[in-house]
Amino acid sequence: MSETKGDRGAQSGRRVAKRAAGLDRIDIAILEALRENGRITYQALSERVGLSPRPCLERVRRLEERGIVRGYTALIDPARVGHHIIALAEIAMRDPSAAARQRLERALVAHPCVVELQVVNGDYDYVARVVAPTLAAYEELTDAFLTDPRFGIARVHSTFVLKTLKGFEGYPPGQPDS
Repeated sequence: MSETKGDRGAQSGRRVAKRAAGLDRIDIAILEALRENGRITYQALSERVGLSPRPCLERVRRLEERGIVRGYTALIDPARVGHHIIALAEIAMRDPSAAARQRLERALVAHPCVVELQVVNGDYDYVARVVAPTLAAYEELTDAFLTDPRFGIARVHSTFVLKTLKGFEGYPPGQPDS
């Protein structure tokens, strides 16, 4: 099979992204293995990536020290722990002052039902992934934020998740294949 100019460009882009992050093929393999199973033993990890255990452990520690590996966690099924409502809440500010933004950001980050928060551009200032046990609980939460004048929220647009086809399970360690 022949390689097209576009294929070469995509491959070159992946190499540049990996070099920019200072990652070689072994680092990428370690990250892929840890993403699939954060509980893998160093022995199994070293065998998978083709290193002896000690250099493998040193590479993992270096990836952790550099902040590339930020931590390890368990993936929890939201419905099985009572979060039957998952919403993507787009939040627009009425008061875009730094003080109002800081108050709102602190409150959203601290709230246990807000499981992800992004600052975005466009018609909205934030997108939050919010979990709640019921629709009434979600409505109560958004009403509390909307009616508190200290937060300066103009509106919240909610989109409810009906079914997750592919959940977020971590970032790919290298440039994704196109």
